[in-house]
Amino acid sequence: MNALLDLLKPAAWYVGIIAVVVIGLHLNRQDGFDEGYAKGLGEGETAIAKLRLEHSQEQQRIADATAKAAKQAVEDLRVQQDRGDLLATQLADAKESFRKNTDQLKGEIARVTTLYRRTLESAPEPLPAGVFTVGFVRVWNNANGIGSAVPARQARQTTSGIATSPDGAGAADSLDSGVTQPLVLANQIRNGELHSSCRVQLNRLIDWTLNGSN
Repeated sequence: MNALLDLLKPAAWYVGIIAVVVIGLHLNRQDGFDEGYAKGLGEGETAIAKLRLEHSQEQQRIADATAKAAKQAVEDLRVQQDRGDLLATQLADAKESFRKNTDQLKGEIARVTTLYRRTLESAPEPLPAGVFTVGFVRVWNNANGIGSAVPARQARQTTSGIATSPDGAGAADSLDSGVTQPLVLANQIRNGELHSSCRVQLNRLIDWTLNGSN
């Protein structure tokens, strides 16, 4: 029995050593695992924190860019509104000037269509009546883009048969339209005001377009 125990003691000693080695390896492995896990966890948290910071910075850059763009848009809109107000004021001033000029010129119609002098030394005498034919009025109106209606005098003559001739409709152009010199001058003054208004509006539109493209 003692001999058997003597044989088992070395074996138990070897088993114990092996057990210690295994346990040591296991503990070393566990320590390595824990250390690797902790390192990986720390690196992961660091990476996540970095991504969060980068995301936050990117969001801030986007917010700053958006705010800057909005501020610039407001400023551009204000500039355009100021330009529009200035052009509108200039146009209104121009139209007011045209209207004053029209009123002034209309006030001179009677003076320049009533009397005339043959020479500077001659006494003024009544201005001879000017005859403006139907054809004159038609061409005048067509040149101004206005449809020409038949004057009252021509209508009366056509109804009474006076305008009938072998020349047909062309003969009616030779009739007296009944339009007087004051009427012609007043019409031209009015047309001048309209043309000037259209011209200044077109110029303002060109200015707006050219300045807006710069």
